[in-house]
Amino acid sequence: MSKKRILILGAGYGGILTAKRLGNKLDKDNQVEITLVDKNPFHTMRTELHEVACGRVEEDSIRIDLKKVFAKRKVDVILDEIKDIDFNKQTLKSDKNIYTYDYLVIGAGSQPTFFGIKGAKEYTHPLWTYEDAVKLKEHILHMFRKAVKETDKTKRQKMLTFVVVGGGFTGVEMMGELGEWKDRLCEDFYLDNEEVKLYLVDASPRIIPTYPEHLMKKAVERLHKLGVEVITGAGITEVSEDQVILGDKGSIEANTIVWAAGVEGGSLLENMGLEQKGRKRIVTNDKLQTVDYENVYVVGDNIFYIAEGEERPVPQMVENAKFSAKLVTENICRDLKGEEKKSYKPSFHGSLLCIGSRYGLAHLGLPGKFFAVHGFLAMFMKHAVNLLYFLSVAGFNKCWTYLLDEFVHINDNRSILGGTFARLSPNFWLVPLRIYIGALWLQHGLQNMIMGEMALGLCLILGLFTAVSSIASIVMSATLSSSGIGNFGYIAASIALLSGAGRTLGLDYYVLPAFKKAWKKIGIVKKYYLYLDK
Repeated sequence: MSKKRILILGAGYGGILTAKRLGNKLDKDNQVEITLVDKNPFHTMRTELHEVACGRVEEDSIRIDLKKVFAKRKVDVILDEIKDIDFNKQTLKSDKNIYTYDYLVIGAGSQPTFFGIKGAKEYTHPLWTYEDAVKLKEHILHMFRKAVKETDKTKRQKMLTFVVVGGGFTGVEMMGELGEWKDRLCEDFYLDNEEVKLYLVDASPRIIPTYPEHLMKKAVERLHKLGVEVITGAGITEVSEDQVILGDKGSIEANTIVWAAGVEGGSLLENMGLEQKGRKRIVTNDKLQTVDYENVYVVGDNIFYIAEGEERPVPQMVENAKFSAKLVTENICRDLKGEEKKSYKPSFHGSLLCIGSRYGLAHLGLPGKFFAVHGFLAMFMKHAVNLLYFLSVAGFNKCWTYLLDEFVHINDNRSILGGTFARLSPNFWLVPLRIYIGALWLQHGLQNMIMGEMALGLCLILGLFTAVSSIASIVMSATLSSSGIGNFGYIAASIALLSGAGRTLGLDYYVLPAFKKAWKKIGIVKKYYLYLDK
C-alpha cells in the first residue's frame, strides 16, 4: 500500500499551523507523508512587520526558523518556489523539481494590491514581507542621513515627509510606530521634530472601519499625539517618485510613501484555474475544499467562503488562519479514515492593534457581545495573544525570545512597561558580589564540612553554572533563614546574580555556549523547544 502524500503550500499563518497539527495528529501513522513547501526558510510574523520597519525590535525577532519548528516532527520542510500546479496530475512544479500529492493544502498567502493606480507599484514601499520591513527601515534611515546634510529646504522637507497610504490595521500600526521612532531619529540626526511631517491617508471616510466609532476616535487622538495628520476621504489617483496625488484634496510632496492599502491573492493564484472571488481568493465549500477539486483544501487568507448566517466572506486575519488550519487538519484526517467531514463554522473573537509600543486598541468578544478596550490593557492583551500563538508554533523557545525582544532588548523604553526591564545591568559590576557570596558559602561549608555548600561556593567563585548556583543559594539561604541560622542578605544577593553574572570573568563564558549547543541536539529538547537562543 503506497503512502498518502499531504503537501502544504506556504508557511504563512495557515500553512504552518496546518503542518503542525497534521504532524501531531498523524505522528504514528507510517502510511502518511507530510511536506511543507515554501520559498523562505522561515515563518514571518506579518502582524509585527511595523516593529522592524521602525526600529523597535531586531530584524530576526519576527522570523521563526522552519527547521526549528519541525525538528523531530513528522513534517518535511522543502525550500522551493512553486511556479505551477497541475490539479489533474496532482503535481506542483518549480524550476527544477516536481512534487506529487494526494492531498494539497493551499496557504500561498497574499500580496499588496495597487488597484491600478498609476505609479503606485513603482514608487511606493509595500509592507507585506520580512524583506519589505528591512528595506523600509533602511530607507527611512537613509532619508534622515541625507536630510541632515541637505541645505535646500524644499528637498529637505521631501526627505522628512512620510506618507502611509491605507487606514487599516497595517497603516495605522506603521504610522503609530513611526510617530514614536521619529523622536529618536531627530535626536540622533540633530533635527528639529517639527521638520518631520507624517500623514496617514485613506480613501474611506474613516480609518479602521471595522472598529466602532468611539474606538476609531481613540486611534485618531493617539495618532495626533504622535504628530500624525490623518486625511480621510482622499482617494489616491497617482503616485510619482516624490509626490502622491490625493484626488480633489491636493497632493503631498514626499520621498517616502508606504503602501498599506489592501491585499489580493498571491501571483501563483492568478493562473491556477480555480474559481476565485474577491481579489483572487479561492472559493471553497463549507469543508474548506475548493469547489473544483475535493482533495485540495484552502487555509488562511486564500479562503473565500461565506459562513452560514453571514453576509461577508471570512476575514483575512490570523484567527481565521488558526480556525481554518484546525478544520482542514480534522477533515483530512477524517477523509483518511473514511469518516464524514466537518463544516467550517468559525466564531471570531475580534482583533487587536497597537499604535506605537505603549498604546493599543482591542475589539473583542463574540457575535453580538463585543466590547472595546484601549490603552495599556489592550496592548497587554496583544502581547498575550502573540505569546499564545508562539506557544503553539515554537513553544517556550520563541516565547522567551519574544519577551526579551519586547521588554528587555529595547531602546528608548519602547514597551508598555517602559524601561523597567530594559537592558540588564552590566554583569561586570556583579563579579565582586558573586565572588564574595561564593567565598561565604565555601567558608561555611569548610567550617561544617558540608560538601554541597563547598561545591556551591566554588561554582560561584569560578562563575560556573552561575544561574543554577544562584537558585541553589536562594533555596539554601531560605532554608537556613527559616531555621534562624541563616542570613536573608544571601537571598537578595543571589537574586542579583541570576542575571548571567558568570559570563564576565567566569567559566560560564566558555561553558554555557558549549552546553547550550550540546543541549539543543537532544531529540526531546528540539521537539519541544526546551532551549534558549538568547
